[in-house]
Amino acid sequence: MEGLYEITSPPGDHYPSLTAGTQTDLAVIGGGLTGLSTAIHAARAGTETLVLEGEDIGHGGSGRNHGHCVPILRYLNRERAIQTLGEERGARYTQILLQSGQSVFSMIRDFDIQCEASHTGALQVADTPLRARRLMQTAAYYASLGVPVRYLGASEVREAIGSDHYISGWIHPDGGHLNPLALTRGLARGAAGLGVRIYARTPALKVERQGQAWRITTPRGSVIAQRVIVASNAYTGKFMPPLGKSFIGLQAYGLASEPLDPALRRKILPGNQSLGDNRPEVRYFRFDKMNRLVMGGMVEYAIGVNIPRTIKMMNSRVREVFPELEDIRWQHFWTGQEAVNSDMQPHVYNPAENLFALAGYSGRGVPASVAFGEILALAGTGTPARDLPVETVELRGQPMARAIGVLARVFRGPYNRIRSLSPR
Repeated sequence: MEGLYEITSPPGDHYPSLTAGTQTDLAVIGGGLTGLSTAIHAARAGTETLVLEGEDIGHGGSGRNHGHCVPILRYLNRERAIQTLGEERGARYTQILLQSGQSVFSMIRDFDIQCEASHTGALQVADTPLRARRLMQTAAYYASLGVPVRYLGASEVREAIGSDHYISGWIHPDGGHLNPLALTRGLARGAAGLGVRIYARTPALKVERQGQAWRITTPRGSVIAQRVIVASNAYTGKFMPPLGKSFIGLQAYGLASEPLDPALRRKILPGNQSLGDNRPEVRYFRFDKMNRLVMGGMVEYAIGVNIPRTIKMMNSRVREVFPELEDIRWQHFWTGQEAVNSDMQPHVYNPAENLFALAGYSGRGVPASVAFGEILALAGTGTPARDLPVETVELRGQPMARAIGVLARVFRGPYNRIRSLSPR
């Protein structure tokens, strides 16, 4: 089974590999959503910027995720941000995250990116009274921050989904869904149009001090940069050992069906929102422009590895919510790496002067990565860490990260399925 996005995305532009020495004000390592967002914001601020991508643009998680743009960030806590950063910085941080969904679709419009963008809202739902109360608490919190949430009762949820499986919900109007590989390729094209130099198939091998600047060594060239942003996330590898070992590495998989019959499609998610619930074993659904149902989950011991077993479990999930899709046929399958921190929020690091890094989106990739690109661009254009609208933390490896990742792969899925059976 082939992946979905390679066959549905417009072709990406060609970017050369670096084959000589060069210099720049800002070097961004990682050509995914975070790196490209950083480069775009830095270039707009007038900073000479280049991007180094180890593979082709969109090769990593930015081009392999499930395509949901859900600006409901589990780590968004205005009170904690203000307590940690102070009133002004904390408020700025909160506002950047609150606007993350708008930022994604604004960039899509700015660069006329053809990525199946559906700015139709993120639909969040619950299936038991207790989960419904918790869901409404989340919605009320976002409403208190100024988000014009739309609450849905049981009949409205039934109408919005085309199913009576859920009893309550709300819609975040700034969310939606898209083709993530097409988005990433489009952002690269937009960055290049702003003068950003992009080098593909150019992995960073080493980052080291050279006088007051930084030297990045690549297989056939090198970069001397005044400032460096490392935005390679789960695909960091070994060139910066503490960062590559600072998070728990997990893997996600995606499945896409054959196109549904248009008449049936009109009954299911007729408003074309992205859908996610708040069960411990989360279910999330969306459709692409050809009426393919797109779903996914975290790779377990066999699920996400053994395709027949994966399809069997996914069919069970689909039938539970949409019984009329009993005969659904799956056509596409793909996987990608994910970086998870123990506190489920991304960490920004400043291990040395003019060197910043970020890792650990923990399942909140598309809107968060674009938003944090805006923050990292401030660092890349000379804003010191003490003035950034985000807390920087100490960079250190987690000795047990690999073991925790293995245990999570074996036990996380079954444990969450058992928890999901409870009305809690």
